[in-house]
Amino acid sequence: MAKNIIKITRGDSYEFKVAIPAKEDTTKNYILTSSDAIYFALLHPRQRFEDAILIKGYTVEDQNQETGDISIKILPNDTRLLAPGVYYYTVKLQRGGTLDVIGDLDEPDEVRTVIERTKFILND
Repeated sequence: MAKNIIKITRGDSYEFKVAIPAKEDTTKNYILTSSDAIYFALLHPRQRFEDAILIKGYTVEDQNQETGDISIKILPNDTRLLAPGVYYYTVKLQRGGTLDVIGDLDEPDEVRTVIERTKFILND
């Protein structure tokens, strides 16, 4: 994944790992608490996070507690019906609060962008 750019064929599976350096000790990765979540969003250019084409949430149960890694999984149905082209993705850490189905944040304690908007190229 050059510079975090993702290139996949429409309808294929894809997986990548995300680890968040701990604020206190950047040699270690942050371990999520029960009120934390990581969100992956797939977006059109200039689309708001809350209006994303796809939002996937991951919790402490999805995190490797030894390494701090979280596997972000793109499933075939996530991209199967999308038109080929350039999209963007971002990954955010939300501490506290919840993100409901329509993407409204319930007053989180903190939100940190882990991966800034990055190209997601979908081939036919």
